[in-house]
Amino acid sequence: MQDSKQTESFFRELIRCYGATVNKVCYMYAENAEDFEDLRQEAFINLWRGSDRFKGDSDITTWIYRVTLNSCVSYFRKHRKLKDTVPLDSLTELTDSEGDDTERLAEVHRLINRLDKIEKALILLWLDDHPYEVIAAIMGLPRNTVASRIHRIKEKLVKYSNR
Repeated sequence: MQDSKQTESFFRELIRCYGATVNKVCYMYAENAEDFEDLRQEAFINLWRGSDRFKGDSDITTWIYRVTLNSCVSYFRKHRKLKDTVPLDSLTELTDSEGDDTERLAEVHRLINRLDKIEKALILLWLDDHPYEVIAAIMGLPRNTVASRIHRIKEKLVKYSNR
């Protein structure tokens, strides 16, 4: 077990290096700016609580994704039902893109937010270029299940975009 100074140092470094990952996951689950802040706070609290138990048995990114995804899902279970769609129009100020990129990003977010919570998590991890094995470890699913679900999700997103 780490002492409090080691825990604090580990946590500060975690936020510095992986804060953007936490933000991205929370952004995909947020309904509005207030939810984003609540989700982010909940994720950081859970990361802090678990930081002294992280032993390095898995990749730190895998651990961060798992804790953050679980935090988001748990937050909505506790506070309200998770909706099938999540409007992100109010969060566009969080993107750092401009012009056409912003419009494309908004469209991608709109399409992804039509997915259920598991599909959303899977495609988010895939878009972050994680290999199927890592996604499987984060999500607690067999690798082949991840591959087939991502394939179906991509087909679903193409279908959504053609409507």
